[in-house]
Amino acid sequence: MDIQQVREIAEAAFKAHFGDIDIVSINIRQRFDDYDDPLVDVKIVYDAEVERLIAGNTMEVRSEIIDKVWRDAEDSPGWPHIHFIAKSDLEDDPV
Repeated sequence: MDIQQVREIAEAAFKAHFGDIDIVSINIRQRFDDYDDPLVDVKIVYDAEVERLIAGNTMEVRSEIIDKVWRDAEDSPGWPHIHFIAKSDLEDDPV
């Protein structure tokens, strides 16, 4: 499984639960933990207020991504660490 496939899985899972929220980007980075186990950071940047994401749905999105990337993938790139980031959190606050 390559990075593009991980991105497609993350996008499909997010859209299935938050179809009315736009995705700004999905950033994927492979790395290793302190024990040299493979990890995949999946950062989903969305364009909505933080409060729009419902905790139960974010857990379902995480589960779907983990199931498809880690548990079902014979050639998994690593354990997915999923992060949800509101676009507004990335913008600089006026001083």
